[in-house]
Amino acid sequence: MPSAFDISDKTGHGLAVDDFVERMRPTYREKMEPWQAAFSWKHHPEDKLLALQSRDDLHCAVLASDWCGDVHRNFPVIVEVMRKAGVPVEVFIQEEHPEFIDQFRTLGGTSVPKVVVSDEHGKVYFSWGPRPAFIQEPMKHFKSLGLTENDETYADERSAAYESIFSRYGDDADYQRLVVYELTNLLEQC
Repeated sequence: MPSAFDISDKTGHGLAVDDFVERMRPTYREKMEPWQAAFSWKHHPEDKLLALQSRDDLHCAVLASDWCGDVHRNFPVIVEVMRKAGVPVEVFIQEEHPEFIDQFRTLGGTSVPKVVVSDEHGKVYFSWGPRPAFIQEPMKHFKSLGLTENDETYADERSAAYESIFSRYGDDADYQRLVVYELTNLLEQC
């Protein structure tokens, strides 16, 4: 069931996936390409997503920025999941749509990528991102400390959180299973 959030004013005003990728600065596109190339459906159950292809009422908006490491890793997987489910995707560059990202803050911040799936009228079913829950746990812990930039331990705690996030992502594409799993489960509930 859709939530009270409504993004009907945004639907149809984003970029096509290919246009977003084309607009990425070459350095950042190169950082994303290995994660895109590493994706394969052989490790993921497709049947649940294929069942969604008969629906024509779902829409996916992805808030993204080309410089973001989470976008480099997760955007290609998000796009593949939505394509397999037959859900049209459009991309909104975070810096060009500050009011949009403000509606979908994560732990108080404007983290991307942020996936927002709605019905054909713009009523939001769910949002997801910027990373799978397991990988997000260190940031949740850091935010729970309630530190400010003026606190003596802020920089060390923040660095430790990001170090743990990078460790949980790992050096290979195994983390992609988490993205597929979480998005598939959320799509099934629509």
